[in-house]
Amino acid sequence: MTNDHTRWSRKGSGEGQPATSPSDAAPEEMPKAQGTQPEAAQPDLDEIVEAAAGVIEAAQAAVEGVTQAAGKAAADVVETATQASADVGVTAQEAAAGVAGVTRAATEKASEELEVAIGGASANGAVPVEALRAETVAAVEELEVEIRNHGEDQAEARTVAADALRLVRENLERLSPQAVQQVSRMVRENLLNSDYLDPDFWRGIGMVLQYQAEETSALVQRRLKGEYALDAYGMDQELVEIVRPFAGFLYRTYWRVSVEGLEHVPDDGAALLVSNRSGILPWDSAMIATAVLEDHPQPRLVRSLHASWLSSVPVMAPALAAFGQVPALPENAARLLDEGQLVCVYPEGAQGAAKLFWNRHKLAPFTAERYVQAALRTGAPIVPVAVIGGEESYPVLADARPVAKLLGFPFFPLTPLFPWLGPLGLVPLPTQWTIAFDAPIATVGFGASAADHPATVQRLCELVRARVQALLEQKR
Repeated sequence: MTNDHTRWSRKGSGEGQPATSPSDAAPEEMPKAQGTQPEAAQPDLDEIVEAAAGVIEAAQAAVEGVTQAAGKAAADVVETATQASADVGVTAQEAAAGVAGVTRAATEKASEELEVAIGGASANGAVPVEALRAETVAAVEELEVEIRNHGEDQAEARTVAADALRLVRENLERLSPQAVQQVSRMVRENLLNSDYLDPDFWRGIGMVLQYQAEETSALVQRRLKGEYALDAYGMDQELVEIVRPFAGFLYRTYWRVSVEGLEHVPDDGAALLVSNRSGILPWDSAMIATAVLEDHPQPRLVRSLHASWLSSVPVMAPALAAFGQVPALPENAARLLDEGQLVCVYPEGAQGAAKLFWNRHKLAPFTAERYVQAALRTGAPIVPVAVIGGEESYPVLADARPVAKLLGFPFFPLTPLFPWLGPLGLVPLPTQWTIAFDAPIATVGFGASAADHPATVQRLCELVRARVQALLEQKR
């Protein structure tokens, strides 16, 4: 292979270039190829693209599997959830097999070859395992930096490769000690000695993500035994941390979310975010939460209020609760604001989720009075938010109301993929998103008594609606 696509060889993180963070790396710091590389045939780009698509599919399947298993855990249906977790494992295995034919047998073989004994280990092995974790994370980060800085050609392939490595790295930081040993071995054997344009590199990515997905599914399955803690609203903080790398992958790579005005979100204290509804399923809530958690100077957890009709969807309500979402009741908003939390509401409700594609940038009827009252009583600022791109993930062409009435749903969307492809049609399309946060509207000056003045409440509602609509028109 020519020097344009240098193969990075390592024998552990102690050799080669020192690990650097993405922020301080520069193109001139890339390792130079030594000597003359033998000429090799240019790899088949179609095969690379197909393999990269398989990696994204594997990550998406893992997110869906973890969400399903978590919902069943909260529902406490142990036998059914156990079977679902097994199904998750099958799904992850099939997805990884699509990444250039990686099979479970390959992972098991790597496991058998793992050297568990580490020189200088303590009695329980905790110190060397953590050292191995840090060493592997540094090596993966170094490779990620080199790929990002590697010239101007094949920019899309480099971005996908670097983002996939970031997902591997973030998962490594959360895996159990035994899983860390396994993944570290797989990383060294399949990633650190491969060029990002080599199909073998993508096979290695698929193998590592498959193993990490299986470990995550196994962890969720163990939690079915009741070994977890929930807050007063049903949120499982540990589960949120488990799926955080996958949410970040969707945020950075799958939907390529760009965020504006994040500085308008307060660093601490209560605040009410008021957003449009963008898409059939609450992925917009997940991306708003991910933006604040990943990119805000003071990362915070956003507690979104979901529409009541979602509670009628099997396993959806407990899953949403486990990930921090709360039923859309003004009482819940008031209680969360009283606790000083960051609350996000969607006053369009089900009508916003059911908007037809050509109306996607127009707000549906806006019912925010009781949420504004809660903000006034607590003195919480109101931050208008606009999400653009979620409707393109689910382009709704029609609403089959008779079917919705039969099923007890407020709407039944017809998209180019759903219901024609069954549940697969609910997989969102990889569109590009924008999330814009507007300047906050202060409520302290009105006083808590203003919550009982209908004219004041109505004026604030109209102001918030106008600000959200203006953002939609500016950013579309």
